[in-house]
Formats: sequence, C-alpha cells, structure tokens
Amino acid sequence: MSSDSKRQFFSRIIDNLNTQIQACRSQSERNVLFAQKAFALARHSLISESKDIIRDLRSLNRSYEPRLSAWIMFAEGVIEHSETFDTAKSRDRILRAHLVGQAANDPTLAGTAAAWLAYFDFQQGHYQESADYLEKAFAWSANRDAEARSRASMVLGAGLYFAGNFPKAKHWLQAAREHAVGSGDIAMQNIVLFNSSALNVARLTLLDCTGEVDPQELNFALMSAKSAGNLNTALGISNQPSMIPVQQAEIHTIEQKWQEAINIFDIHIEALTSQGQSRWAPRYIAHRAWCKSNIGDLTGCRLDIWHALRDADACTDPDDACVIHFRIASAARKSGDEELSSQHLEMANAQLSIHQQHQLIVSDLFNAVADRHNPEQKNPA
Repeated sequence: MSSDSKRQFFSRIIDNLNTQIQACRSQSERNVLFAQKAFALARHSLISESKDIIRDLRSLNRSYEPRLSAWIMFAEGVIEHSETFDTAKSRDRILRAHLVGQAANDPTLAGTAAAWLAYFDFQQGHYQESADYLEKAFAWSANRDAEARSRASMVLGAGLYFAGNFPKAKHWLQAAREHAVGSGDIAMQNIVLFNSSALNVARLTLLDCTGEVDPQELNFALMSAKSAGNLNTALGISNQPSMIPVQQAEIHTIEQKWQEAINIFDIHIEALTSQGQSRWAPRYIAHRAWCKSNIGDLTGCRLDIWHALRDADACTDPDDACVIHFRIASAARKSGDEELSSQHLEMANAQLSIHQQHQLIVSDLFNAVADRHNPEQKNPA
C-alpha cells in the first residue's frame, strides 16, 4: 500500500500535527511537534519518512536541548520497535526518553514513555515493573494524552485478561479503544483490536489443550481475528505480517481444520524469525505437529516435535511453554510414542502450575492499579 493510500486512514492525526506545526511560532516547540509526527508515522509503518524527520531534527539539535532530545529518543525507540521488534534496543531508548522527559518537565512524554515501558515489561513477563510503570503512566499523563492513556489502559486490560478477570479486562480494553477513537488514532485502535483478539485466542488455545472450547466462543474468536486482519491490511501495517495469519491458524487447529491450519503454518512459521517473533515459533511448530498427527502424517509430526523441542528454550512464557508441551504430548500419543507423551504431559502440567501462579501475581498487581485509576472516578483513565 502506498503512503498516500495509508494516509486516508490516519489523516486526522497527521492533519492535527501539521496544523499545530504551521501555527507554532516557537522553533523549539515546532521541532518537538516534528518529533511527535515522526513517532506517529512510525506507528503506521511509514518508517522511511519517520527516519527522515529524525535525521533532520538531530542535525538541528546540536545544543542537545533536553526536551527535544527526549522526544527524538522516544521516536527512535518506537521506530526500532516498529522496524525490528528489538525490545532491548527499543526499551533502552524509551527509558531514557522517560527519564529525560521527567527532568525536562514534559508530563506528556514522561507518561507516554511510561505506558510503552509498561507494555514492554508485560510482554517480557516482568509484571511488577509493568505495574510500576502503569502507575507512572497514569500519574504523569492527563486524560487528553490519548496515546499514554490508551496504551496504559490496553496493558492494564491485557494484564487483567491474562489473570482471568474478564469483565474488568474488557472494561479497560474498551477504555483503551475509546481514547484511540477520541483522538482519531486508527493505528492504536488496530493495536487494541489485535491484542484483544490475541488474548482471546491464547485463552481458547490453552482451554483446548486441557478441556473443551465453546463453539460460540470459537466463532467469535475467528470473527475477531478476521477483523484484526482486515484492519491491519487496510492500514498497510507491514511490521508483523505473519502474526495475524498464525493467530487464525491456531483457531483452525482448535476447529480441527487440520490441513487449513498446516497450510498457514507452513507459509508463516519461517518468516517469524525475520519479523522479530522467533520466540513464538516453537509454539506454532508444536501446533503443526498436532495437526499432522491428526491427518496421518506421522513422519512430519515427529520432525515437527523435534524442531519444537530444539527451540523450546526460546519460549520463556509458562503459558506458551505449557501449550508446547500439551501439543507435543498429544501428538506423541497419536503417533504411538506413549513414553514421550507421558513425559511432556507432566512437563505441561508443571508449566501450567507456574502459569497459574503468575496469574495470581498479575491479578494482585493489576487489580490494585485498576482500582486506583478507575475510569469512573474523578481522574479517569
């Protein structure tokens, strides 16, 4: 999709920034607005344009004005995330932006960067740190700071969903969406939709490994995944082209549409490494092994079991690890290896126990944050 085609979906954000830039009489403030524009462009996968702006700003910022420097670092962190998904590099730049933003007394930047740090830390399983940054995101930002409040609300909703508090989770995910809609931020709406869908698919996948899935819930998950895919395609977001298809393949696995799931996994598993998503590949390979065992491809099944186990250490989240071991246990049993099946069933249940402990930890931490920042109170999220 061309840059011009993409702009029809987010012109409100760009138009607002361009209007502010044109009206601004302070050169230093104009430069900050340009850095904010670079950040917005990066989130819409317009990486080249974003980099051009940052390069120009760096050449202008020879005196290293603190506030502008902080916004430049923040935009560079988001560019890194959008382009490579290198969490360590992205987080380092955004952390520095957060700290300098506080020192420069820019609450919007400090709060927005804190929301991003909460997002990174939650993704990495650093739940105490994520909760701490959520507190900072709400403390530093105002209700008008849509990116900070939307992302913080999304992370809070994701944590509550992970912990099993679905009504409160949906409340906060809706709050995230409302902030994004209110500011005309279609990219953030896309992120909220994708993450909501991913959370639901992850829950149903684990449920499929341990019990039965309600067909109505499965149908809703499929529609949500398709909606996320349609919006992502319409926006031309190109930094994670395999994540939505493999999400749909997981749903097909639950539906027992084995060959359809295999076809999607075959296309996208190898691509995950180049998209910064390699740590999830063993999960999808284990799914494919289970699918192959159900169509009688026992050679392919055993090969996928071997590949999934070879790379399983890359998958550090207990909920992902227990899915890997549950799928391998089922595939091994189907292919006649009862000893391997028994071994991995035991490992799956051990990881499930750790996952349940993490759910309790997240429940305590994130419920406390949610209760302190209830949208119905005086200072809404």
